[in-house]
Amino acid sequence: MANREYDYLFKLVIIGNSGVGKSALLLRFADDTFSENYITTIGVDFRFKTLKVDNKGLKLQIWDTAGQERFRTITNAYYKGADAIVIVYDTTCQQSFDDIEKFWLNEIESYAEKNAELLLLGNKSDLNTKQVQSERVQEYAQKRNMMFFETSAKTADGVEEAFKKIAIKLMAKRDQQVQDKKDRRKQQKQTSLQTKNSSYENNSYVDNKQEDRQQNVNLWQKKGDEKAKESQQCQC
Repeated sequence: MANREYDYLFKLVIIGNSGVGKSALLLRFADDTFSENYITTIGVDFRFKTLKVDNKGLKLQIWDTAGQERFRTITNAYYKGADAIVIVYDTTCQQSFDDIEKFWLNEIESYAEKNAELLLLGNKSDLNTKQVQSERVQEYAQKRNMMFFETSAKTADGVEEAFKKIAIKLMAKRDQQVQDKKDRRKQQKQTSLQTKNSSYENNSYVDNKQEDRQQNVNLWQKKGDEKAKESQQCQC
């Protein structure tokens, strides 16, 4: 760890319908830039982001996947090994939110790790033409055990906060996994020691019984020798 610039490395994958602003969110968070020119992601793109959280070095490997169906066979492979899945919808497009339940969750269940964390982002919150109500999404996120934030890649509102919050959750989860592993090793060591001590006590008991039996044999042999000597003495 001392020779690296980070203490934690996590893989994040961004998914969602085409046009919801996945690439814009990634560029805002990773490079703090925004472009009005919309360019469709072809296949996948990725960025690294290194930051400090609670005095710990954190490196995020963030993959931006194409939302178009023709790229699905390519993008599905990138779910594997992801610590968190970032699901993005457009707050001004109801269908982009509805498709989360209709399609994207099935993708996650099919290709993502079973214990991957979920982060739900409602992008384009700076626009006044909102169609998806925040209260409804909040209830949905709680039901699905997702973290939820409304964001704007254009104004940067909520972007850094959202990624930092999921990073903090991943750090705590990783720390707990490490601690659980240490506890299991400690328990296994204690169990092994107890088994060894029990085996030692049992062997000592057996050795003591064998020693007692040997002493009895020696005693009987001694008595037999004494009787034999008495029988050999002259009786005249």
